[in-house]
Amino acid sequence: MNCLKLVKITASNVASFSKLPLRMPFHIQSRSDSSIEKVTHRKRSPCEVCIFPPDRKPCFDIRNVTIERGNNSHANQIRSFLYTEFWPREPSVVGLWMCLNCPYLEILTEKYANSGDRLLALERIKRTGEQKLVGVSVSNKVFPWAADELEEWAHHTASTPERNRMYFCAHCIRSPNLFQKYNVEFIYEVEVLATAAEVSGQGVGTTLLRTALAHAEELRYPLIQVVAVSQYTSRICEKCGMKREWSMDYSDFVDDAGQRVFFPRRPHHTVAIYTTHYNPDVGFREPCKPPFL
Repeated sequence: MNCLKLVKITASNVASFSKLPLRMPFHIQSRSDSSIEKVTHRKRSPCEVCIFPPDRKPCFDIRNVTIERGNNSHANQIRSFLYTEFWPREPSVVGLWMCLNCPYLEILTEKYANSGDRLLALERIKRTGEQKLVGVSVSNKVFPWAADELEEWAHHTASTPERNRMYFCAHCIRSPNLFQKYNVEFIYEVEVLATAAEVSGQGVGTTLLRTALAHAEELRYPLIQVVAVSQYTSRICEKCGMKREWSMDYSDFVDDAGQRVFFPRRPHHTVAIYTTHYNPDVGFREPCKPPFL
């Protein structure tokens, strides 16, 4: 008899519970009753806990980046970085619809990968201890006869994009007339200043350019030049305190028939030349002495 009463009480409790409104847990309730989002329970990763400003990427820290000088053993790394990060984004190449397998870019890539003053920005990955290449800077000396050589090579080049870029580089050397303005025998030009797309705008390019300027000042080079073909490079030069000497709109550069040559995408509408002048007679700055001396 007691067992029969227990069964009746349990059945009545179940029936009364079924009449109550069903409530969903707070973590799966939706604003509209018609749509219920699926929620997966997982542990939050360290990348979701952002300690940087919202406009910064939380997984990148500029303090993990070191600047090293490149040599012949880094040629393959620089070559791969130029083809994947620099040429596809440079306006003087993209604006001409120049393909990446053209002989002219291959010659320039071999030049930048094996010669000049090369600086590498390497990011240390804490999880694996490896170093990832996130930026490259290549600097070379430019002499007054470089513009004549470029125009002569362009005259004998069959490819139209290659010829137009050679004329463009010669125009950027001749128009500012910096050799006579500063009375120098050569100009130390930062020809390549490239960063990886995932770390752009986070200080890698500024660190590379400041290191190149410090290196030029240490060697007592009188004039350092950067041909800023993009607006991003112009901002980096202004952050480093360089002087704007000359600028030109891409629409003003035309061929012999008067047709526009460059069609770069926004916001790269102008090309500008930034310089920093050092007086070799003054000498370099004396390094700071340790506090215990």
